[in-house]
Amino acid sequence: MTSTPTPVAGLTTRPATGTKHGTLSCGKYRKCKRPECVEAVNAYRRRARRLQGYGIWQPLVDAAPAREHLRYLNRLGYSYRSIATALGKPTSSITKVVYPSPARDVRRRIRPELAQAIYALRPEGIQAKLVLAVGTSRRLHALNAIGWPNTVIGERIGSFNTQVLHTHRQKWVLQKTATAVLRCYEELRHLDPVQHGVPAALVKGLHTRAAQHGWRDPLWWEDYGRIDDPEFDPATAERRLSRNELGAIRREEIAHLGSFGLSEDEIGNRVGLSAKHVREVLRELRTGERRDRGTAA
Repeated sequence: MTSTPTPVAGLTTRPATGTKHGTLSCGKYRKCKRPECVEAVNAYRRRARRLQGYGIWQPLVDAAPAREHLRYLNRLGYSYRSIATALGKPTSSITKVVYPSPARDVRRRIRPELAQAIYALRPEGIQAKLVLAVGTSRRLHALNAIGWPNTVIGERIGSFNTQVLHTHRQKWVLQKTATAVLRCYEELRHLDPVQHGVPAALVKGLHTRAAQHGWRDPLWWEDYGRIDDPEFDPATAERRLSRNELGAIRREEIAHLGSFGLSEDEIGNRVGLSAKHVREVLRELRTGERRDRGTAA
């Protein structure tokens, strides 16, 4: 039978949850008397005296820049738990910089080491399990807008129709779900649903629904970009284009769709022009000869 060792008087045998031995927090705030914790406190005091002698002692710094950077990362779709994990810190040490608690206001000043670590963290350094659902939802709506039903999308991403509908409404989604939707979006965004077995009546109904809800199609997102940007509002992004600007955008769309081997009728249906007009634009792009604008459709 193994006996439990008797604690030595005045010596903390284990720190409080979330605190490690040999750290300033354990020695200074938990009053731990283990040698490594006492040495951490003494090392802190020696450093403080040295920097005070140089006139550059700065135990705390303004937390505002770090707080803004945390909020920026959060707006990009990273949870504070994922950010804390990337920094090797408890989640509470990060959320206290952003949110007030019942016992105290939001932290106005933090240790410089924490501030530097937060500000140095970049999105690519975060391995997130959850990401903001904005881009995922927009991609699903864009596929609906060109006639792809949720049943087909669900089969491709490994979800039921009801789960796809739920994803539309979520603020956060699993990283693996976002990746699956992105892959599906890249596969379907240039394909005609009718030619791949979706009933024409269903496609037409989805077009109508998308128009009612203001859902943008993949071509629109290709023009404007920022499909994953939560601060980008597609409802206020459009402005009235001049004839030349509109013509230039349509030429780019036609050239892009033509590169996928779509027929003139298919391209015309997507960009809202006649097949004859599409044929003339493609001929112009192929030969480099400008056609008579006075007879353009």
